[in-house]
Formats: sequence, C-alpha cells, structure tokens
Amino acid sequence: MADDIPQLTVASHEDSGLWTLRAPAGTLLRPVVAGGTVYVPLTGGRIAALDPNSGQLLWCSRELTDPVPDALALAGDTIVLPVQRDTERGAFAALDAATGEVLWTRRKSALNRFAAAGPTVVLWGKAGEDRRRIAGVDARTGETLWEDEFSRIWGLVVRGVRLVLDVGDLRALDTRTGDELWNRPAAGYGSLIRHTGPNDAAVFHSRSSSAVLSVRATGTGEEVSRTRFPKRAVRRFTYDPVLLDGGRALFSESLKRRARLYAYGGRDTAEILASPRLGSWRFTSFQGPAACVGDRIYAVTWRDRLYEADARGGRRRLRPVPLTGPDGRTLRKPSELAAGPKHLFVGGNKTVAGVVDGKVQWVVPTNLSSNYPVPLGTDRVLFLSRTDDGVTARLHCADADTGRRHE
Repeated sequence: MADDIPQLTVASHEDSGLWTLRAPAGTLLRPVVAGGTVYVPLTGGRIAALDPNSGQLLWCSRELTDPVPDALALAGDTIVLPVQRDTERGAFAALDAATGEVLWTRRKSALNRFAAAGPTVVLWGKAGEDRRRIAGVDARTGETLWEDEFSRIWGLVVRGVRLVLDVGDLRALDTRTGDELWNRPAAGYGSLIRHTGPNDAAVFHSRSSSAVLSVRATGTGEEVSRTRFPKRAVRRFTYDPVLLDGGRALFSESLKRRARLYAYGGRDTAEILASPRLGSWRFTSFQGPAACVGDRIYAVTWRDRLYEADARGGRRRLRPVPLTGPDGRTLRKPSELAAGPKHLFVGGNKTVAGVVDGKVQWVVPTNLSSNYPVPLGTDRVLFLSRTDDGVTARLHCADADTGRRHE
C-alpha cells in the first residue's frame, strides 16, 4: 500500500467468520454493508473494502473530497457515493466495486439526491425549482442517459429496473431510457414507501381522505391490494410506517411516545397487533423511531433508557429493559438501535449490546463515546472499539448471539 494509507491489519478465525481489523486510533469510521462486501471509511477520505468472511483488505481507494460514506450504494458493479455535499448542492463519485478505482466524478449541481438502480444512477433535486428535475446516469461511465422534468417530485422508489415516481400521480419510468411505462392516479395525498418486498410491487401510503397502504404492480401500475387503516388511530403519526416481514407495519412517533404495530398483508382492513406507549409519568420521549425484531417492539428515550413490549401479549405500556447482561456488564446510556433478523443491537456510551426477546444477552466495552452497530447477515454484527491506551482503533465482526470477537 502507498505510504500515506493507514496501516491496516486483520486477525481472523476462518471457521467462525469472526475477525478484527486494527488501525491507528481515529482512522476507522462507521462501516457500510453493500452487495455482501464491508466498506470501511477511513479518515482522510479513503474507502476500504473488506471480505465479510475474513476481514481481509480487498482494496483501498484514493482520497475523495469530503465523501458521505453513510450514503454509499451499489449500482450494478459500481460503488456510488455523494461527495462535497451541502444543503442545496452536491457532487458524486463512482468507484469500481472490484478494484476501488475511481471511474468518474460528477461536479456539484442542484441534483444532489440519488438512488442506485442496477447499472443506472438516478439523480434528482431536493429543493425549490430543482425539485422538479430528474436524470439517469450510467453507473460505469457517468454519462447522462436521459433527463426529465415534472411539476414536482414528491418521492420515488426503485423497484428492479423500474423507477416509480410520486409527482402528484404515480408514474413508472425505465431507468435506462427514462421512457414512461405507465401513469396512474395516486390514492390521495401520501408518499411512496421503500420496502424489502418483491421488485414487482411498490407501496403507497395515503394520509388524505383515508389512511391506506396501496400495493401496485410496477409492471402495469395496477393496484393488487389495498389495506385501510383506522384514520383516527394513525393520524397522530407524522412519519410513514416501517414495513416489516410477515405483512406488518410499524408506526411510531417520538413526541407522542407511542408505537403501533398492525398486520396488513392480505387484509382489506388492518388488524392492530400492539399499541404500547410510555407511561404518562415518565417525563421523556423517544430518542428516535421505534424498532421491531420478531414480536418485540423497542424504543430508546432521551433519559437513557431502553424500553420494550411483546406484540403478542397486548401490553399497553412499554416496560424498561434491565441494562445489565448475564456477566454483570452494563449497557451505558443506550442511544442507537439496529434491528437485525433475530437480534436488536444497541450502541451506548463506551458499550455495545445484543438483545433477544427483551433481554440483554451480552455487553461489550468499546471505549468509544458512541457506537453504531451494523448487522452482518443473520449471525454477526459489526462495531467499532478502541484499545484502553487509546492508540489503536478496531473494527470487530462479532458473534450476534454472544458478542464474542476474534482478537
């Protein structure tokens, strides 16, 4: 590696898939997982790519100018991320996913939002007159493939090779050509929702005359299902629901201190599964949106507490989760929630923890004031730490059940 690239070393256990990456203190930033590869931002603007099973370095990019690594996305065989972003303008850089070579950079423009759509990068504006403009760019070359303009772009989702737009009505475009595939009226005022379901469906949440989730086939625009939610029950929630596995939708609101979990899949009318809230005597609110893992709903409050409710039990109140693990270690000041397939991972002050079924299973010290755990598959989790002497930064790929790391 070049002399100005930080020294990166890894210790790994091949059979377990556990590993630890070491670097000088202050070098490693929060990792991002995309396309089965772990990308680690390094201070100074470089991006390092790691094998998820061994932690071995695949490549390290050259320095980028003010990258925004949290927004990194995989577009085909190209890594795309914003650089030099400000409130109204932003630039982009594209890297070869196999080598880390910079393929192209795009100068600052008002089209500062983006979405990866296979081999295409879709760019659109965020504010003012530029909120009506949109363009498709080839992910490998940076060449502009098409441009269009609408009265206003309220939202969009990528579903396979199609782009579904909310522009007052709902329209689908071919991401390579920009050609319109269909045009359908929206079900009132609302928004498109990103979800993990099949690519042949897009979900629209309406909050106007009635609260509904409308699922449309992205090939034709035809409505394939429509579920009505009780208007009085959901109108208090400012944000759209998070769509979960099993045809469920989770609503939450920080200031209202309440979450609602509904079953909507295959139903004309949504069925409420749980509606837990903080007790009125607890003078605090949610620090962020609630999370759901399996049948458990979790929320963190500004008073440094973690709460949970079992969606099957019908309990109306969120109960505090004891923050001490089986080995006597305590999760300090929980703040960041990361929902994995089977675990809730919680970052706190100088600690990170794994939670299953409302109980803290393990707590690991990190010597960092804040932590942002990142699930890796179903059985591992990534998190940062620092040695007690403050000299070495570490990125751990740990066991999700026990927090065990390979040093």
